[in-house]
Amino acid sequence: MSIEDIKGLLRLARAYCAEKLPWFAPALFRAKLIITSKIEVAAIDRNYNIYFNPEAVRKVADSCTTKQEILKELGFLWIHEISHVLRQHMDRCADMQAHKIRWNAAADLEINDGTWEGLTMPKAFQGLLPHQYHLESGKLAEFYYSTLGDQHLKHDLESIFDNVWNEGSGVHGHKESWEIGQAQQTLHPIDLDLIKNAVAQKIFEHRVSIGNIPGSWNIWIENVLQSKTDWKKVLRHKMSTAVAIGIGLRVDYSFHRPSRRQAVYHPFIVPSFSGSLSGKIAVVVDTSGSMQGSLLEQAIGEVYKVLDDFKLPITVIPCDAIAYEPIVMQKPSDRFKIRNLSGGGGTDMTVGIQAALELKPTPDAILVLTDGYTPYPNHPFKIPVVFGIIKNDLEKHQPPMPPSPPWKKSDTLDIIIKL
Repeated sequence: MSIEDIKGLLRLARAYCAEKLPWFAPALFRAKLIITSKIEVAAIDRNYNIYFNPEAVRKVADSCTTKQEILKELGFLWIHEISHVLRQHMDRCADMQAHKIRWNAAADLEINDGTWEGLTMPKAFQGLLPHQYHLESGKLAEFYYSTLGDQHLKHDLESIFDNVWNEGSGVHGHKESWEIGQAQQTLHPIDLDLIKNAVAQKIFEHRVSIGNIPGSWNIWIENVLQSKTDWKKVLRHKMSTAVAIGIGLRVDYSFHRPSRRQAVYHPFIVPSFSGSLSGKIAVVVDTSGSMQGSLLEQAIGEVYKVLDDFKLPITVIPCDAIAYEPIVMQKPSDRFKIRNLSGGGGTDMTVGIQAALELKPTPDAILVLTDGYTPYPNHPFKIPVVFGIIKNDLEKHQPPMPPSPPWKKSDTLDIIIKL
């Protein structure tokens, strides 16, 4: 099989994927195909330059008995590689400051835990699967990366690394030798966002025909399509104001420590400015029975947006009729912590607000994300509280709102999701 034959077969496999899985077409057809013997099997960089080893393609073809089988296996490699870029593995690796090969293994576990119909993992190059190492499927790479470092898995690491190949900067962000001097394309960051958003939107639109979206792809879709409110102009302003007020209530002059300019005022003793100017946010998430499905998914998307926008520690308190164990999120890679929030019972957000007020250290602002069908506190608190009322665009009736007085209109925000 000549190089031209290999290129033709790979292009045919790409067309096969676009027909079987049309939601991936925006990414598949922005990828530039490069053939090189410098890699083991397949690789990708952040600009959708996708690399295939010609000998690996020959091995895949030789191990199959039909043309259809070849397309299914090569198609698996196409989707696997573009998935690394779509799911921003290179940026998430940087967030974790992760070891690149261990991260590559964790990223493969995230992608391979769900199978798309019409694709088959190549027999000649078996990838990593969570169940092989007694790991739960449907998790994110951050979870797998941390778990791969657990002591009880140390004996498995050698076998794991034997079954993972270096897939390039599109996975771990470290530019490799084969990514230089091959007339690669360079895409603008805006183009990368447009590709990612287009794929996420198409999967969302096809979700009925797809049926069960495999693995952790649902998490990715929610993350990409996460917030449909105008955060910059509305909720971000409300939360920024609330955090500023909260910090102002906490930071004050104190005689516990003399002023740095005490010598100037001698013999009078003057106070110093005391307290940290770093903000802390608590988010109470309604996890009652009425908030399951798309409403809870939207609430989780809003938590992600708070974390991204404010870059402050977030303490998430799941709450139905009781407040559950707080979950601390400090960086984007902590997102996996809130995938399965406790709840499903009755509704009383006053319990969650009280739990937030009792946190140590005390938060500077509290955001409550609920569908509104909850008792509300009958008085405001010293700490600012903002209510995000989540509802769908088809809802005809206005959900209950915080009573006014004592709550002001500026204390609430409608978060509309489209169904």
